[in-house]
Amino acid sequence: MSEPSEIEVAALRDLIVEVRRTFRALAGLSDRMLEDCGLTASLRAVLEFLTEEGPSPVPKMAGAKAMTRQSMQALVDRLEKMGLVESLPNPEHKRSVLIALTDGGRDLFQAIHEEEGKLLRQISRDWSDGRLRETCRTLRAFQTRLNNLEGKTDAEELESN
Repeated sequence: MSEPSEIEVAALRDLIVEVRRTFRALAGLSDRMLEDCGLTASLRAVLEFLTEEGPSPVPKMAGAKAMTRQSMQALVDRLEKMGLVESLPNPEHKRSVLIALTDGGRDLFQAIHEEEGKLLRQISRDWSDGRLRETCRTLRAFQTRLNNLEGKTDAEELESN
C-alpha cells in the first residue's frame, strides 16, 4: 500500500473538521430540544440505553457508554430524582441493583424519540438513502481505522457505543 498523498491527508483533515462541526451542531440542537424537559444529551442517552437494553446494572451501562461507573451513577441519580428511573433488585447480584425506566421515563423518552423523528425527516429530505448510507460506511471505516490505531477491535468498539 502506498503512502497517502498530501491531498489525501488534507482531505482527511477536512473530514475531521467537518465531523467536529457536525458534532457541535448536533449537540447544540439536542440541548435546545431537551431543555424544556430538563434533560441533557447525556441524560437522554441513559434513557435511550435503558429503552433498548432494558433494566441494567450501572457498571454495564457505564461500560457501554465508555464512562466511569461513578459518572454513570451521577447521571442515574439525577434521573432517579426526576422520577424517570428506579432501582430494582438484581437477581444475579445481591449488592448491585438494576436500573429501570419508570412509566414516566418510558413516556418521556417516547415523546423525545417522536420529536427527533420529525426533525430527522425534515433534515433528511435533501439526501437520498444511498447517499446517507455511503456516508455511514465512510464514517464507520474511519472509526475502524482509529480503533485499530488504539488497539481496539471492532467488537470492543461496538460494545462501547
